[in-house]
Amino acid sequence: MAFLGNIVWFVLGGFVVGSLYLLGAIIFFPLLPFLLPMVGYSYWPFGRRPVSRDAVNAYKEANNMPIVDDGFSRASAVIKFLANFVWVFTFGLLLAITHILAGLANLAACIILITIPICLPNALAHFKLAPVALAPFGVTLVPTKLAEDIIAASAARRL
Repeated sequence: MAFLGNIVWFVLGGFVVGSLYLLGAIIFFPLLPFLLPMVGYSYWPFGRRPVSRDAVNAYKEANNMPIVDDGFSRASAVIKFLANFVWVFTFGLLLAITHILAGLANLAACIILITIPICLPNALAHFKLAPVALAPFGVTLVPTKLAEDIIAASAARRL
């Protein structure tokens, strides 16, 4: 089902949003390896969810799984903050506004055209992508089922 949703997403404008992410990733070429997963996520958003890297590492630690170092995880919090800060004021804000407007347009299309099975998932995907557009560093993409397990384990740990 995620594959079909991704095809509909791509045909109905996902390629435009993905191209904006790709443009931002190319301009920020030193950070390109860390932005490429977000580019792929913007092209094919269904079947994956963004989760905090800290939550993923805590989940792996709790389940005795190896923690993979991606290079950016070793960077200090200041570097990550600066990367997110520069991203927000160059492309992040533009992309987040684009996602919000496209999500609202999809919701309007649901009401006007009565194509809820197509428009509603696309609108929700745009709203899901908006926070990632603002701060892509410090987020990792995982399959939806695993994301639910990670979020549940994180919530249980906090209690």
